[in-house]
Amino acid sequence: MRSIELVLDPAAERAVRDAWEALVTADLPSMGRHTSDTNAPHVTLTAGEALPVPTAFDAPLPTTVRPAGLLLFPAGPGRHVLGVGIVVDRTLAAFHEAVHRAAPGGVDTALPGRWVPHLTLARRPRDVDLPRMLEALTAVPLPEEFGVAGVRHWDGETKTVTPLG
Repeated sequence: MRSIELVLDPAAERAVRDAWEALVTADLPSMGRHTSDTNAPHVTLTAGEALPVPTAFDAPLPTTVRPAGLLLFPAGPGRHVLGVGIVVDRTLAAFHEAVHRAAPGGVDTALPGRWVPHLTLARRPRDVDLPRMLEALTAVPLPEEFGVAGVRHWDGETKTVTPLG
């Protein structure tokens, strides 16, 4: 799988990593347990099996994104993905559409009109973990906005990241 992702500026990345660490400290599922060099807080703009590496986008990159609150996606019986939802404002929506024009072939759930942008905090926590997760996260308030540092292309097969202009 390949993806094109917004990456955060250092302060925003630190805020998300603090949330990851709060979950780890509470002995709960967390993206903070993934120690790969390429594991960084990000917002996936599109994902697909054969996404090309785009050379340019015809809309400006957002400079910030705003959190919309915590959200859950189903991930199998009794399991979820826990994330921080991101508000889709005009700038983010225009950039998201530009990404799809520059790199067609994304999965259906990443297409404009179906996409739910988010920063993943934990994959596959159990239903019974959720109350403790919420409790752990209350100690780590999120900023009112996250600064955006850029865009990257992730190739899951080769485990490589290509920064995009």
